[in-house]
Amino acid sequence: MPLSAEAKAKFNETAAIEFFKRTEGLPYGYHNFLFGQFDTPTDNLPPLMPPGIVEIVLSLYESLDPATINIFFGQAINKRLGT
Repeated sequence: MPLSAEAKAKFNETAAIEFFKRTEGLPYGYHNFLFGQFDTPTDNLPPLMPPGIVEIVLSLYESLDPATINIFFGQAINKRLGT
């Protein structure tokens, strides 16, 4: 969709291209996808999820597809830990 006149006036195409070049190829999304579901304001799990279910599901899925678990969980936890 085209930008509004106000947004078009504020948009800096050179800065946008420079930002894209700096961040192209970086992992995005997976790191927040998982933790956005589990980090709630009052608990670590949404109310319908019993404690321990995450470990069980991840363990079962890891035996089927370890690369995907690494993307969704391994990289996400490493980002959180700064490792």
